[in-house]
Amino acid sequence: MTESGEDLLGKALVAAIAELAGPKILLVFESGAEGIAVLRVRRDETGTPRGRADHPVPWAGDADVTAERALAIAEGIPGEPAVVIVCTAPEDGRARRAMECLHAAHPRALAFTEAGESVAELLRQAIIDQPLTQSYELVVLKRHPATGQLRLASLPLFGLESRRGDRVEFAVRCEPGDENGTVFAITAWQALRPALLSVHTAELPPGAHTIVAELERPGRVRFTGLPGLARCDTTWEELVAAVPQRLDRPAGPAHLICAVQVSGPEERVRARLDRVGQLLSTLADAQAGRTVVSLIAYGPHVFQRGAPDRPVTVPCWRSSPRRAQEALLLLEERHVRPPEAAGTRDYAYAAQVEDVLAEVTHRLGGDGRERTALLTVGDRPPHPPRANASEILPCPRRLDWEALLAGLENRLALGAICDQPPERAHPVWSRLGAAALAHLDAMDVDELGEALGLVASQGRRVPFPFSAAS
Repeated sequence: MTESGEDLLGKALVAAIAELAGPKILLVFESGAEGIAVLRVRRDETGTPRGRADHPVPWAGDADVTAERALAIAEGIPGEPAVVIVCTAPEDGRARRAMECLHAAHPRALAFTEAGESVAELLRQAIIDQPLTQSYELVVLKRHPATGQLRLASLPLFGLESRRGDRVEFAVRCEPGDENGTVFAITAWQALRPALLSVHTAELPPGAHTIVAELERPGRVRFTGLPGLARCDTTWEELVAAVPQRLDRPAGPAHLICAVQVSGPEERVRARLDRVGQLLSTLADAQAGRTVVSLIAYGPHVFQRGAPDRPVTVPCWRSSPRRAQEALLLLEERHVRPPEAAGTRDYAYAAQVEDVLAEVTHRLGGDGRERTALLTVGDRPPHPPRANASEILPCPRRLDWEALLAGLENRLALGAICDQPPERAHPVWSRLGAAALAHLDAMDVDELGEALGLVASQGRRVPFPFSAAS
């Protein structure tokens, strides 16, 4: 069967839109009975084709003048646009002549003569028939398995090449939202960068929900199973800021391991012990026996010939917060830091962080009875397992702190209190404090305890849904 001219024009528009990328624009000139219409299509940051019609240019004078006025509309378009020219009134001499002028200005343009066709409608149909060029995902929340800390994540909905009419069923779990309900936000992904596509809210009760999403066209997803769905006027920044650090639930049994660097200036050692004591006081008041505490004291390795190395010490393990506070006082009474062996000097460029990690790994074993957090307090980096560009002397036991830390990251929450503010601290402290990194001189005890999953958050609502699998 021979294709009609309308079919050929429709396919040409579909193909031209499919080739659009980045800032490139498709220009469509329609030379008709009333004048010349100028339509343009480009993809936005989500990869969605967006059409726009400029004010039509009515016939005024001869066809050449009208064509020049239509061409002037497109003069400010950067780059070289793709051009399609359509004459929809071939019986009108002005329309035919204008088409010739437009084609002369754009000799590489595709040209069609289609009497009486609505080019705008064909263009609209070509846009909605386009496959996706970026994947669509739903913004959800996930909980850290050790701390309960919340972070934004995504749930895949529609992949590349998805088309109008495609449907997907997914499950989410909702916590109590704010007065507007739960937020359903869709992002479009290109490479590693997401762009916000749409944000709506729905009135869903807490619990599990099964929802169907249908791709109506590029740029528009329709949800089935979301009562009271409405556009959300709250800014994205405000929505993200409303996500609590943790769920508002009483914290269950927990194990806090505090590793304190007891080397360096005495006023710094005293301040470190004091900050740990503040946290333990909070736990003793808030947790009512549900948290056990372990304390590890560490310092520098000894590298002087003939002098024995000092291992890390464990003043208490799985003790009550009150008992751990007593152990802190004993450390302070021992002249704040452990006495140095006669004739030895403090190695000032690193400390036994790697030994702490090894001690924790050994003592925890396969224990997974309760939520566990490791709080490292100090200012020095660990010793490397072997000589490297840092020129820090290697650990005498050749312990690999990176491997040890990697083995603990998914098992427990990592918090840190560093003498230096984050922007001045050694980079390793951002990993030691992955869940919470506090500055020694500006520490919020409640915020630190909440981030580590040791105390409950303070009644904040959860704006986004959770993936049912999280």
